[in-house]
Amino acid sequence: MEVRGIMDKEFSGKLGNFVFYQRNGKTFVRRVAIPGKPRKWETEGRTERQKAVTNRFGKLQQLYRFYRERVSADIWRLAGREEGKTSSNLFHSVNHACFDGEGRMTKPELFQFSRGILVLPPALRVESLGEARFRVTWGAEEEYARAAGNDRLQVGVLYDGNMPATRLALSVEGRRADGQGEFLLERYPSGGAHVYLFFAREDGTAYSPSFYARVAEL
Repeated sequence: MEVRGIMDKEFSGKLGNFVFYQRNGKTFVRRVAIPGKPRKWETEGRTERQKAVTNRFGKLQQLYRFYRERVSADIWRLAGREEGKTSSNLFHSVNHACFDGEGRMTKPELFQFSRGILVLPPALRVESLGEARFRVTWGAEEEYARAAGNDRLQVGVLYDGNMPATRLALSVEGRRADGQGEFLLERYPSGGAHVYLFFAREDGTAYSPSFYARVAEL
């Protein structure tokens, strides 16, 4: 909680069971537990809002661990470094709205599969080629610091019936300068998937935000 008024004079330290600290030139305060004294939620139980926050946080932790193991440990680490945050904190802050109070991913269209300094090309489109293969097209753009012709197309996937287990498409082809690319998905009984298109610098040192599309009839 931010503190304003007489205490907002770069004061820091402990006063009773409150700790005052500085962040970005502002004074904040938080309560610390008194040894031996149970917290309110321990005696009265958690509120519905607290339960919802806990459920979302648990699922986000699980999702981020899966993402680091199955997709990449670098994408959110680099994004966190660029934004001055830890990778897990950044991942949580931008993706918590995807989950409901029960910890279910109900809004996959809000999920940010990737994040970074590279820009997405304009007019991204996805069309089915049949047999679980898809074509991606995009508009022309000039090369500059945040968009090089050899940036590689990447495709993240969430399959219906298997959410929120993130993974990459089986096969992806295409570079920014090509203006198009293709990718192949696994055939899942659910018959659909949520795909997230993004670009990666050729040496893997930078990534772009992701573009969401829903595909079906796998």
